[in-house]
Parts: sequence; structure tokens; C-alpha cells
Amino acid sequence: MELPNWLRIVLLLLSFVSFLPQLQLLYVHKDSAGLSLFYVLFNLIVATELFTLSFLFVVNYAREFDKPNMFVHAPLNAGDRINLAQFTLVWVLWLVIFIASLAWRSNADHGRRRTISILYLLFLLISVGPVFVDAITGHSRDQYHSWGLGMFGDVHLLLVVPVVNILGIVAVVAQVRAITGAAPDSGFGALSLACLVTQGLVFSLLALSWPWRLAFPWDEIGSDWLHWAVLKAWFQVAGFVAVDYAVFALGQFVLLWMAVRRNRGHGDISGVSAGETEPLLGS
Repeated sequence: MELPNWLRIVLLLLSFVSFLPQLQLLYVHKDSAGLSLFYVLFNLIVATELFTLSFLFVVNYAREFDKPNMFVHAPLNAGDRINLAQFTLVWVLWLVIFIASLAWRSNADHGRRRTISILYLLFLLISVGPVFVDAITGHSRDQYHSWGLGMFGDVHLLLVVPVVNILGIVAVVAQVRAITGAAPDSGFGALSLACLVTQGLVFSLLALSWPWRLAFPWDEIGSDWLHWAVLKAWFQVAGFVAVDYAVFALGQFVLLWMAVRRNRGHGDISGVSAGETEPLLGS
């Protein structure tokens, strides 16, 4: 059974809405203090990797191999394209937060911001860069080109994805350190509690829905799906998305608990930081 496209679109819209409180808070205050730059960087890297693999399967692989795999159908259907839109949206929104966090930083030295920017640019060179270049220039179906695409996908699925999974956890640790290291009367800074709540809920739904959004052959596997080899294959070629989103959702709830606990008795803990109730386009 596959997830209906209308439900994919609803989840896409909810994903956009879940980022709005954080974007609004940054826009209103023009200061990202309180938001760990490494928290933003690592979540951006996770989003970039998921977008890269989706683009690889939907655009590069679909044109080169013209056959189904465990991530997309052949021929591509609307659900595959909505999945790509989902990854694209999350990547772009994290990129906006990343740029805003670097630009509106009152308490970070230029050296740290430069280092973080370089780290992300280097990751772009091994992720989005190659698939974009191939999409523009790679029209050949010779065996060397096919081998190169296959090798790129295997390296990312087998080597990069496990590292990215870990970065999702490290991102939470980085933000926890920012919360616990803040002055007791500093409030929540640029960390939006409303965003933590909405993202925790929305990305929990995304994680639960993902097994039914991909082309993994559950029907052919039948009752053997609990076998370790099947679960391992599912994680390596498709399930890592659900795992990343589940880790992110759980991490947002952990950060919410930590932030409220840290600031209890030092100001408003209603879950809405100062500025989140102001109009987004206010003066």
C-alpha cells in the first residue's frame, strides 16, 4: 500500500509551516544568538544529503538506467516527484536558516563563521555539486558514465549516510550545550520553542509515513520482512530517511524539554519566544 499523493502534499505543506516560527524569530530579532551554529550546520548537512540522494534517484538514475529501484518507480510517478519536492523544501528552508544564522550573529567571531561556511561548501562539492553537474552535462549512457553514477550512489548510501545519521544526533548535542551554557536569565534567544513543537510533531508523521512513500518491494517480501538482511537492505536504500526524520523529531522534543527545564523560573516558558507573536512583515 502506498501513501496517497494528497497526504504527501499535506505533509509537504505542514513541513513548510513547521519552519515558520524559527524563520519569523530570526527575521524579527535579526540575531541568531542562542541557536547553535553547529546544530544548524549538521541539520543542514542531513537535509542536503537526503536531497542529494532523492535528486540522484529521481533525475540522474531515472534518465540513465530507466528501471525501478527501491527508492523510485519506473516510470516515475507523481509520488516520486512529491518526495523530491519534500526533500527540496526541507533543504532550502534549512539553508535559509543557515544563512540567516551566519549573517545575524552578534556573539560569534568571524573565524568560526568562516570555518562553518567552508565546511558546508566542502560538503556541497561531494553531494549536490556532482548530481547537478551530471544532470546538466551527463547525457551519455555509456558504461563508464553508468558505472560512475552507480559508484557515486553506493558511496553515499554505504559510507556517507551512516555518518549523516550520526550528525543528526550530534546536532542535538550541540544545541543542548548551547542551552545549558547560556546565562540563566537569557531566555531562549533565537531558539523557537514553537518551532521545536511543530517540527517534532510533523517530522514524527513524516518518519511514520516514509515506509509507504518509496518503491521498496514489501509485497514481494511478505512475512520475511522481519529478517535482519531485509531490514538492513531497507535501511541502506530507503529506510535511512525514516531514521533521520525520527531522530530529528525526537531531538526536537528533547531540546524542547531541555530549554523549558533550563529556563523554568527565569521568564516565560509558554513555548513562544519574544518576537514570535509579532507580524512576520512588521517594521
